[in-house]
Amino acid sequence: MSRIRAVWRLLLLAICFTGLSVWVRLIIWGNSWKAVRRASYWTRVWARMANRIINLKVTVHGDPDLFGGGLIIGNHQGYLDVVTHGSVFKIRFAPKIEIRRWPFLGWMVGLSRPVWIDRRSRQKSRATAEEMVETMRHGIPMLVYAEGTSTDGKHGLLPFKSTPFEAAAEQGLPIQPTLLFFESTPADGNGGPLSWHGDYTLLPHIWWILGLKEIRADVHVLPVIRPEPGEDRKHLANRVHDFMEEEYWRIMNRG
Repeated sequence: MSRIRAVWRLLLLAICFTGLSVWVRLIIWGNSWKAVRRASYWTRVWARMANRIINLKVTVHGDPDLFGGGLIIGNHQGYLDVVTHGSVFKIRFAPKIEIRRWPFLGWMVGLSRPVWIDRRSRQKSRATAEEMVETMRHGIPMLVYAEGTSTDGKHGLLPFKSTPFEAAAEQGLPIQPTLLFFESTPADGNGGPLSWHGDYTLLPHIWWILGLKEIRADVHVLPVIRPEPGEDRKHLANRVHDFMEEEYWRIMNRG
């Protein structure tokens, strides 16, 4: 049954997103900030479509619409984070450039006009930081996974990379911390990790995810954090991390 479910969902995803990609390319053209804002709206549309097809049910704790613009920080467990956060916030992603080569998801993320992060080049990192600042100045939230890599989601947060916090620290922009937790109904009794991390191969993991009966995601929208006057990016990154880590274990222990 799980194989039939996976094939059917893969077919639906291909049909829906091929049509959506044509539509998006017709209405989102040019390099204006209006085009980027439209892309952030359609990002939420395709994320919600994906969630419906794979039966990913998202419960939001808090009000994401109260955040008018700035930097959104989320804990990172793999590619499911993208469709989950994308369905909650109208955002512009800041993914690592390697995601461009991922099958299907890299293509869809590319349609959302992301700010690609290339950590191999200091010059490109500076240009990325400047584009992130401009994005947030125009009221478009940026989503960053500051851990820099995905985890199993069960043992707290990794230390945060400080680079994504530079724009917020220099410009005094607000930061919206979020925490994401996943649960699933196994496919035909076969369990497995929802997070894509470590040595798991991407395509077999996607195939397994497509076969699940249901996935449940809880997104916790935490209180907004604002940079303090003169606070540097490293101190800000550590402060946000420590707050999120404390909230993470509070939520986990609450059960």
